[in-house]
Amino acid sequence: MAAKNHHPGASSGLRLGTVLGAPVILAWSWFLAAIVITILFTPWLNQVRPDLGIGAWFVAFAYAVLLFASVFLHELAHGVAGQFYGQKVAAIELNIWGGFTRFEPQMDNPRDKAAMTSFVISIVGPIVNIVLALLGWWCLSAASPTSVPWLLLIAVTFANVALGAINLLPGIPLDGGWALQAIMWRITGSQFLGTIVASWVGRIIAVGFIGWSVITPLLAGERPDPLTVAWMSLIAIMLWFSAGDAATHAKRARKMETYDLSQVIQPAIAATWDADLADTLDYANTLGNAKERTLIVVLDQKGLPYGLVDRHAAAGRLAETLEAVPAGEVARPLAGWIGVPKDITAPHLLESLTHRPKAQFSLVMDGNTLVGVIDLQEFFDELLAA
Repeated sequence: MAAKNHHPGASSGLRLGTVLGAPVILAWSWFLAAIVITILFTPWLNQVRPDLGIGAWFVAFAYAVLLFASVFLHELAHGVAGQFYGQKVAAIELNIWGGFTRFEPQMDNPRDKAAMTSFVISIVGPIVNIVLALLGWWCLSAASPTSVPWLLLIAVTFANVALGAINLLPGIPLDGGWALQAIMWRITGSQFLGTIVASWVGRIIAVGFIGWSVITPLLAGERPDPLTVAWMSLIAIMLWFSAGDAATHAKRARKMETYDLSQVIQPAIAATWDADLADTLDYANTLGNAKERTLIVVLDQKGLPYGLVDRHAAAGRLAETLEAVPAGEVARPLAGWIGVPKDITAPHLLESLTHRPKAQFSLVMDGNTLVGVIDLQEFFDELLAA
C-alpha cells in the first residue's frame, strides 16, 4: 500500500466517488481479492459458528468489505498527509494487493522538505492501521463472544495489526520501504541511493515471506501448508518485481537529472500560414548546419502552431510552379504539442508531460520566440536507452 507517485495512473474499475478532490477507484481485481478472502474466511466461521450455515458466506464477504475499508482509511491517511504538505492527490485506488495513493508531480520541492514529506506520507498509513487495531480491540469488550459483530471485530482487528506491521517493514514497495528511502535521502542527499537500498531490502523481505511460510511449520514439526506457501509466494513475487521496478525507475530518474536536453532539441523557426515557402526555406537554411536542418513550424490563422513544413513535399510543390506558395500548404499537422521554456530541465519536461500525456512534440520557446522542437518519442527513447 505505497503512497507514492511511482505508480502508473489508476487502473480501470468502478469510480466510487471523489475524496480530497481525487477519484476513488475500485479496481476490477478487488473483486477477485474479495472472493478469495471470502472463501478462505468461511471455513473458520463454520468451525466457530456452525449454526450460521449459508450465512457464514455473507459474514465472510462482510469481512472482506471491512478489510478493504481499513485499506481505504490507510490510503486516505496518505492523501491527507500529502495535502498537508501541499501535494495534490491524483487518485486513490483499491485493488487486489490493497491499494495506493497517487499524487500529482511537484515541479519544485527542496530536498530536505521533499524527504521529510515522503517520510511522513509513507508512515501515516500503517499508523492508521495500528490505531484501527487498538480501536477494534477496545470494542471487543462490548460485543458478545462468538457473536457475528465479535467475529468481524476480532478478524478486522488482527488484520489491521498485520497490515500495520507488514507495511512498516523497511523494504520497497511497502510503506516502511519508502520511509527508509526518505531517511537515506535525507542523510545522504541522494534519492537514488535511498531507493536502491530500500528496494534491495524489499527483495530480501520478499524472499523472507516464502522462507517464513516454509521454515516456520518445519521448525514446529509440521508440514508447510500448500495454500499458505502459495499465497506467500504470490505476495513475494509482487514485492520482488515492485522493488525491481522502483530501482529501475530510480536509475532512469538519476539519468534524467543530468540529461542534456540539447541532444534532442532541433533548431526551429515559426512561419505564418501565408509566408512565402521559398523565402522561408532559404531563411531556414541559413540558420541550419550540415548536421541538422532548421525545422519550420507553421502557424494557423489564429497564430497557433499548426504543423511542420514537409521539405520533401515543399521541393515537389516548388518544382511544379513558379508562383509563390504559402508555407501552410505543405505543413504536416503537429498533433499533440506542449510549449516549454528553453531552459527547462529533463525532469521538469517529464513532469509537464503528465498534464499532456498525448503530446508528441515540445515547442521550445525563448520568451515569445520559437527556437526549437523536441520530438518526444526521441526524448523517451534516449531516456530509456541502457
